[in-house]
Amino acid sequence: EPYREQYRRCLEQQFRGGRAGACSDASFGERLRQRLRLEPGVLGALQEDAPALLARALGGCPDPGPALRGLAGAFRLLELAAANLYLFPWRKEFGTVQTFSGAYVHSLRPALPEADLERSFGRLGYERRDRHRLAISRLPPGPELVAAACGFFACRLECEILAEVVLRLRPRRLRAEDLLEARQRAGDVEACVEMLRMQHEVATDCGDSVDLYREPPASPEDVGGEDAAPTAPWRDPSAQELPRRGWDHCGEGKLGLELVASTGNPDPDTSSSSRLFLEQEPRDLPPAAPQEAPELPCYQLHSCLRRGSLPSYCCTTCQQLHAGACAAGRACRNRHRGQELRGERQRRLWLQRTEVDMLLADGSAPWS
Repeated sequence: EPYREQYRRCLEQQFRGGRAGACSDASFGERLRQRLRLEPGVLGALQEDAPALLARALGGCPDPGPALRGLAGAFRLLELAAANLYLFPWRKEFGTVQTFSGAYVHSLRPALPEADLERSFGRLGYERRDRHRLAISRLPPGPELVAAACGFFACRLECEILAEVVLRLRPRRLRAEDLLEARQRAGDVEACVEMLRMQHEVATDCGDSVDLYREPPASPEDVGGEDAAPTAPWRDPSAQELPRRGWDHCGEGKLGLELVASTGNPDPDTSSSSRLFLEQEPRDLPPAAPQEAPELPCYQLHSCLRRGSLPSYCCTTCQQLHAGACAAGRACRNRHRGQELRGERQRRLWLQRTEVDMLLADGSAPWS
């Protein structure tokens, strides 16, 4: 891969020049940024799971702007971890990541779901040893570490590009899923901005009519009842100041990724960082909804739904509604994009909309 090879040369040139850490070559960064601006598919070529990673990280954020800034910082730390292992494979302090350290608690955990963090560190050879630390079990070969670092670097640049799109569309408020879909469908950044602008204008023209295809947030009375699930408020990762002595601290003889010493076993339950460790936020699948487009998708009722029963889950990948106990619905929750339908009003609206879809598609009586 040309970009991976260029990235490797940048790291090694920095190292020979007495500098270590994440890539700081402005020229290389700008070349890759311009390529990503024109061809978003390059991101998936450099990091296969990047689109899904961004979707899970941004799912449910009320404003993707601050979230993207925090996410860019998290990808920089992951890049730094990979670069340090590549440049300093013999340094024992890089062999353990303490999950109650300041950088992990304040920068990584607020930006990425815990499962994605473990998978990302797993690419670097880390495995969870206990609930407070990840440790190297097998150091990957140099080319794998370079590929991982370059992928995280590309993710960081993509976050900055998406933040630029959000800024250009101010004061409009964008949903994260709309932003990500427009970015993939439109291609280059200018087309993405124009597509989102047109979507906003179409939505504005609809006025105050009831919209079955873009369900507004449920009212307090809608989310009540036995099926309601409490949700934790989303935190802005950029609102917390990064610790001065963290993974990205360089100087005074310390090169990158300063980790808590692995000797001894500090009790995190007695420290302030342990309280933050316990404040782990749930990360649900992004609440995707059908997009306003010239041709709206047609939804179907899965066979698990009986006459008179209300759906509990909408899979926007399969375009089907499922009951809460449906095995196929549980599989969709794990593999596909979709949203939980909470509150009787939201469920009835989706049921009515889907029955109309099926009637128009089949040219027959409503589903029964």
